[in-house]
Amino acid sequence: TLRAVRAAPRSSAMEWTTIESDPGVFTELISEMGVKGVQVEELYSLDEDTLRAMAPVYGLIFLFKYNGEKPTAPVSEDANADGVFFASQVIQNACATQAILSILMNCPDDVPLGDELANMREFTREFDADLKGLAISNSEKIRAAHNSFARPEPIVGETTNDPKNAEDLFHFVAYVPKNGALYELDGLQRGPIKHGACSETDWLNRACPVIRERIEKYASSEIRFNLMALVRDKKDVLEEKIAAATAKTEQGAFSSQAEKAELEVSVHEWRDALERETERRAAWRDENIRRKHNYIPFIFNLLEACAERGALRPMIEKARGS
Repeated sequence: TLRAVRAAPRSSAMEWTTIESDPGVFTELISEMGVKGVQVEELYSLDEDTLRAMAPVYGLIFLFKYNGEKPTAPVSEDANADGVFFASQVIQNACATQAILSILMNCPDDVPLGDELANMREFTREFDADLKGLAISNSEKIRAAHNSFARPEPIVGETTNDPKNAEDLFHFVAYVPKNGALYELDGLQRGPIKHGACSETDWLNRACPVIRERIEKYASSEIRFNLMALVRDKKDVLEEKIAAATAKTEQGAFSSQAEKAELEVSVHEWRDALERETERRAAWRDENIRRKHNYIPFIFNLLEACAERGALRPMIEKARGS
């Protein structure tokens, strides 16, 4: 079982649950926080051409096995001076949502964050990292969105708060471009980790080698990594392309019949892609409904009904025999 690493508790915030690392989960989580126009895509390679084709990419979310390693680049003690929104992780199990927020809060102004996050970003602008973390922990909207993916557990076992004494602890960090530099935002550090200069257009050229080096460092003993990108909503992008090309065709704004035919082919391809994306979103929605549904009462009632009919014990014996 993959579990997210927990920060040492430094506040009295209500408990947050661990959530699954999945693009459908993260996309719905972002939507429930009030953000529009973005989605999360899972990446299966660090191919820079693939990433550039997904542009704009607002940030990368990296999941790795936590081992308490020290940063490989300078840690800034004053994120505000660098113009970076950085919050300490002061609550347990929140590193996934924290990584997502690290990207969202550093997105360009044209990304519609919604009232909750926009107001928080403005209100906490001069706060230090710990106070920003507390502000996140005290947001009922963010906590409710996060905990909506809690899995019902009939039996709750004891857990440890010390990552050093636990196995298979995983942690999320974010990589974002901000004010001419690439930053790694890890809520367990004292500040953002600066990986050098970059621009908004070439930052992936710097981020990919940093992540690749990190993966290769542990390749001999650990293969469980996960990388996702926060990108613009694909449906919005496709709908805008279709509308622009259709308008151009209807207005006769093309130089030749060959260009018109090319536009019509592109529109057909974009509509097919839009249909596939719509179907994928529907599948994500159905999967998330199943994730959130509490099947435990049904299972208990089913077992009780089987026991009443004398069918439970034979089933147990059969299972043991196999």
